[in-house]
Amino acid sequence: MGIMRSIIARAGFFMLFLILGSGGAAHGEQSEAERAARWSDLRHAIFGDRVVEDAGDLLAIDAPARAEDAAIVPVAMRVAPRLGSELRALYLVIDDNPSPLAAHFTFGPLADTEEIATRVRIDDYTYLHAIAETKDGRLLATARFIKAAGGCSAPATKDQALALERLGKMKLTLADRRGPDMPIRAKLLISHPNNSGLQMDQVTRNYIPADFMQLLEVSYNGQSVFRLESDIAISEDPSFRFSFRPPGGSAPGTLTAKILDSSQRRFTQSWPVAPEQM
Repeated sequence: MGIMRSIIARAGFFMLFLILGSGGAAHGEQSEAERAARWSDLRHAIFGDRVVEDAGDLLAIDAPARAEDAAIVPVAMRVAPRLGSELRALYLVIDDNPSPLAAHFTFGPLADTEEIATRVRIDDYTYLHAIAETKDGRLLATARFIKAAGGCSAPATKDQALALERLGKMKLTLADRRGPDMPIRAKLLISHPNNSGLQMDQVTRNYIPADFMQLLEVSYNGQSVFRLESDIAISEDPSFRFSFRPPGGSAPGTLTAKILDSSQRRFTQSWPVAPEQM
């Protein structure tokens, strides 16, 4: 949790940066030099003096060029097969968000790392950076520019009282396995308001306190698929698309998701994996 805590501690600085802007200019008008300087600062804050290489065709970000809804932006990180077996972790950085480190995925032995997808909030025109960390410590980065604004402060789509009634409930969808040697594709939906702390209650006109999913651990029969450290950038009612590979020859088992949120509430739910999905 050390990296995430250090970035959260800097959130005040990043928020001040966004509020003050640059001479009153809209962030969409930043020059490429200013954007490069921003990424340089973030890269140093997250990775220190470690070298971050260009990923080339080993890593890609799939996201719309212009978001239809800045509060619910689909983002997928795709990893080339020749990198997948060497992958230890993936980072998603949204450069101009109030707290830029949106997600840190650490993969377990049962993960299929070819693709992992979620939905995020985007506060302004910005670069997204995906950074792959290999088992031998290399860092490989790629970037994609996206036009979106206001996602971090957009009002919640659900009534807060109703959202709290469903707090922590989860739904898992598993696709039938396409072959005995293929991964099992999964989609996990989580009921959580994931309040950013920047949203205003439309009735009281007070800011809604930040309340978000901080940690997600997914396992199969006790073995790790992935662990996610996340932040306010993940959208309301978080959604994740991923794949996993049960141990060879294993009988049907159980997939489990465990959540810890910023209010220190814990939620756990498990689902059987049916024979036809094996």
